[in-house]
Amino acid sequence: MATKPPVWKTQVVAIVHQLLGEAPDQRRYAGANNLATQQAVTGRGPDSAKLDARAGARMVVNIPAPHVPAFCEASRRRDPSPYKNCYDLKALRLGDDEPVHVSKTREVVDKALPLPRGTKPASVYFGAVELSGSGIRFYGDICLVLKADAVDAKTVVLDRNSYDVVRPPVIDHIASLPKRQQPAARRAAILGWSGSWGADLGDMAAAKVVRVLGVGDRRWTTGKISEALRDDEDYMEVLRIGSFGTAQLQEARIASSDAAHDALVGDRMRQRPRPSFTSLVWRNRRARAEEALRKRRVPVRIVTTSGRTKG
Repeated sequence: MATKPPVWKTQVVAIVHQLLGEAPDQRRYAGANNLATQQAVTGRGPDSAKLDARAGARMVVNIPAPHVPAFCEASRRRDPSPYKNCYDLKALRLGDDEPVHVSKTREVVDKALPLPRGTKPASVYFGAVELSGSGIRFYGDICLVLKADAVDAKTVVLDRNSYDVVRPPVIDHIASLPKRQQPAARRAAILGWSGSWGADLGDMAAAKVVRVLGVGDRRWTTGKISEALRDDEDYMEVLRIGSFGTAQLQEARIASSDAAHDALVGDRMRQRPRPSFTSLVWRNRRARAEEALRKRRVPVRIVTTSGRTKG
């Protein structure tokens, strides 16, 4: 049973060795690609040691467009928790609305998180590690990107979604144990996935990317690294302590598919076939979200590629 987080540099070496087998000639590429991942995560290009202050890995959260104006207004009013987690929403009841309930599954997972001593789950705000994409759109169409200095170096990062501890195959093993042993088993499993933002992020990213891309005799591009780092809903999870507002944002991102959809809706307003009512509603919601963000001086960018671009 795990009693301390893994040493991620060792993890990377072990994964590469396992994948290489009897192909030592590819080891040079494995080392170069490991370095390329480390450089991308820290904001450096493949051909330069110069740091780009606006590049590199960031914590992101996705939020549905209809909730963005309220988030911006809460930031303006200096609400202590402009961005709200499920525990904040549980304590917030508007009018006759039914109160928000924290699911039993969420509570089970939160009790297993490797948080600093004395930290309560209610103070944790979950995000994902992202390079240049638009985050996990399952959670919302607007991707909020935190500034580099908005995430403390000691912040816990998991190499996967913490919910995996209550999903097969992990849950199959845990459920086979006596009930009194299951909480410790969940804690041990998540601890084995954990590291810190400052000390381990580069190696954790390299370990994840090499699992996705494998090894070979070609260099990984920044775009490939970005896509492998956050592949669909397979992401590295960030456990930030404390909420944040617009002042902590570097920018907001909108997926190019949503931008193209909204442009098409606008074009079809002038000709047939007419767009659906739902399409009009969401176009309007994203427009309001962008307006609210820009009023708070948050840049809004449409993500058109996961690779590098020239200004």
